[in-house]
Amino acid sequence: MEPDEQLPPEVELCKQYNVSRITLRHAVDNLILEGLLIRIQGKGTCRARDVIHSVNREVISDQVQGFYQNYSESKEHIRIKVIQNDVVKDESAAYKLGLDESIDLICVKRLKYVDDVLSNYSVVYLEASRFPKVLTHDFTKKSLAEFLESDYAVKLCENDLSVHVEQLCGTMAKVLQVEDQTPALAVESIVKDSFGSIIAFGAAVYTPKYGDIQFKMHINV
Repeated sequence: MEPDEQLPPEVELCKQYNVSRITLRHAVDNLILEGLLIRIQGKGTCRARDVIHSVNREVISDQVQGFYQNYSESKEHIRIKVIQNDVVKDESAAYKLGLDESIDLICVKRLKYVDDVLSNYSVVYLEASRFPKVLTHDFTKKSLAEFLESDYAVKLCENDLSVHVEQLCGTMAKVLQVEDQTPALAVESIVKDSFGSIIAFGAAVYTPKYGDIQFKMHINV
């Protein structure tokens, strides 16, 4: 099959490989998890352009860690591209941060890659007057979480997460290199310090091909 080529109908595949529909569907699901196939709304199941192996997984945890820290024990090559780091006004983000809507915020937008394959697009907002050094730091080599701890002695202790499926369109579809209306996993987070104060509000959208998301939750006993 060629990249983006649609999978033949179930009936045809069942006959060709002499298997039941249930067996075929399990096989297709496994190939999707391995990144060999991808489901495209309005088109069906197709061969993926790039193979995303399941070992390249994103970790979403109740413990606040940076992108580099999540992969500290793995052999994958991690790369971050910063596409924006400047001062903005954003009423919605200010509300999430518990700040006045007119206050200046720092907006950091990044593309994150694992083994040179795009994993996700992320955006983080912080109070500009409190963290001015963020504007001049190079976040291609160090995570924002590590920077806040080392340069501002901020201990990030709580990460309130909200996960939903988002239909990608317009600019976001182009950034993630998918067709309009492609569904993708999106995560919003509000990060707090050891005093319970809100430090940052962020959001990430994961590429549909990057489908292996691992959640790590800890229970205090």
